[in-house]
Amino acid sequence: MKKLFALLLSLSMTAVAFAQLSLPQPSPKASVMQTVGITEISIVYSSPGVKGRTIFGGLEAYGKVWRSGANSATEIHFSTDVMIGGKEVKAGKYALFTIPGETEWTFIINSNANQWGSTSYKQELDVARVVVKAEKLEKTKERLSYYIDYVSDNEANVVLKWENVKVGFPVKINSKELAMSGMNKYFRNSAGEWINYASAARYIIENGGSSADALGYANKAVELNNKHFFSHYIKSLALSANSMPAEALASANEAKRIGDAEPSGFYDVYKADIAAKIAEWSKAKPAKKK
Repeated sequence: MKKLFALLLSLSMTAVAFAQLSLPQPSPKASVMQTVGITEISIVYSSPGVKGRTIFGGLEAYGKVWRSGANSATEIHFSTDVMIGGKEVKAGKYALFTIPGETEWTFIINSNANQWGSTSYKQELDVARVVVKAEKLEKTKERLSYYIDYVSDNEANVVLKWENVKVGFPVKINSKELAMSGMNKYFRNSAGEWINYASAARYIIENGGSSADALGYANKAVELNNKHFFSHYIKSLALSANSMPAEALASANEAKRIGDAEPSGFYDVYKADIAAKIAEWSKAKPAKKK
């Protein structure tokens, strides 16, 4: 019995030792994430090395579907709906495949995200394809890597670099529409803090939304907190956007009064702009009565 117990203990300790073993991997796991507007784009992949080999046109043949990394197929995730290659891609997780070429590559967004390599790839599950030009790198990129180039709130480029190639594709996002619809949904389902109403009003003003909606949100911000300079400042902008300079001036003066009475770093950021608005609206002529 003692020998059996000793054997079991030995096997158990061996299993634990194996479970704890950690070694460098030939193609280590990697990931990248970028928020574009309000959309998160993330990529999870395995990063192989060149190791003196000819990769494209050699290890990875031209004209054949490639998993765009090593081990499992590369995964790409979008937190909202996006546009790729002129097609709508719904929010979710996808497999990212490519077809390398000497001068052009095809990027493929495939709905079967959980697959090993490209052996289970099925073209009928493609959601979008986009053909792009490939660039030559002056210096060899030893490890495959992805990065996401943030162009604007409405566009980002997903870029792959490996060996002597740089190639990428654009992702289009309607951030304004997403923000507006998300804003409406948020305030329908939440009482909201005053700062959220002020931020919503400001976003609408700066992005060409409904000036009436902006004023509604600004009024709510002041209603919830009329003792903070920022709520009055945002209301002044909303009133101006609604062609009400006299009312905008009064609200800006109130923002200045509160800010001067309670100075802060936050107020310092807006102090000069508030003063400039007061000067501007003080010169505005009142609208003629019809």
